[in-house]
Amino acid sequence: MLQKILDRYFDSVSFIHHSKKRIAEDNIRNTGDLLIFLVCVCLVLLSLSFLFSGNCSVYVTQIALCLMAAGIAFFQRVFLSNITESFVLTRLYCFIFYGWIILSYSYVDIIHNTESRGIFFPCAIIAFTALYMDNFVETTWFKAVITLVYGIMDYVVRPTYDVKKDVIIAVAAVVISFFCYYEIIDLATDKGEDRKRLMQRSTTDLLTGVLNKLSFEERCNEYLSGRVAGAKCVLFIFDLDNFKEVNDNYGHQVGDKVIKSFSNILQGYFHPNDVIGRIGGDEFMVLVMGEMPEGFAERRCRSVLHEFKTTKIDDVSGLTCSIGIVEDTWGRNFTQLYHAADEALYKAKAGGKAKFCISEAKL
Repeated sequence: MLQKILDRYFDSVSFIHHSKKRIAEDNIRNTGDLLIFLVCVCLVLLSLSFLFSGNCSVYVTQIALCLMAAGIAFFQRVFLSNITESFVLTRLYCFIFYGWIILSYSYVDIIHNTESRGIFFPCAIIAFTALYMDNFVETTWFKAVITLVYGIMDYVVRPTYDVKKDVIIAVAAVVISFFCYYEIIDLATDKGEDRKRLMQRSTTDLLTGVLNKLSFEERCNEYLSGRVAGAKCVLFIFDLDNFKEVNDNYGHQVGDKVIKSFSNILQGYFHPNDVIGRIGGDEFMVLVMGEMPEGFAERRCRSVLHEFKTTKIDDVSGLTCSIGIVEDTWGRNFTQLYHAADEALYKAKAGGKAKFCISEAKL
């Protein structure tokens, strides 16, 4: 369990490091929403106190808290509009803000209930953990400091009360907040992993792990639209020869193994930055961007053809594929490249299969 807690902690640190701008904006937005909520609560409590209590100190306290919340909201909106540009300043401001909220309302709780246990502080500590997700070490220091201040404040305001009970409850709330923090981080991480798996399942081919047809086209369009004038790209189309006979003679399970094996061959010969996709049952495409040495396409095709032919998959061997290639420096879009590579593939098939053909079509 300790290892899992450490893993979750480092996951949260990594998330914070890569999402500082968004976290800062969320934190400031949360403080603004909380201020509005506090003003409304103070007004409601003030109305209830006016109707059911004759204690003037209650009115003064509620009015003071209401004015302070409204003043901070005004200060935040006018003077802190650009504070999210600095993550450190945003975090420092949030710590000061939440410290003021927790301690001021805890003080009200103490002076209005001089002979009973304080309940606002421990509840606020746990709620803070759920509301403010930040670095575990820093939030722990924050909780320790305000717990110490709370204990001193409780002792000064209520010298005749057994303050140890409040302190013990406060420390227990801090300990409980650690487990709350872990559970929240665990839940958030699991959701992130589920979202990542769902995204991967929606963009990749389940059998081979490469991009599916739609995702491949989107990625190619993205790459091609962003290339500079004159930049070279090469588009390959691979089509397995006589693949229907493999399924008919050896079964679809062996056919799936052939597809997966061929996908592994492609991923072995092409760079991870190249775009690889399965666009049909036995058809694959690869887009290579950037400068490449002379004869690059021919050497890649010969290597793929040789390894695929010499690979034995169960009882199947001597497999071949046909390849259509188009090289481009004229800025053609994906549809134009696809059409040219498909014509080259057709010529390779018509020429006896187990070979490659480079398109000579130009704009």
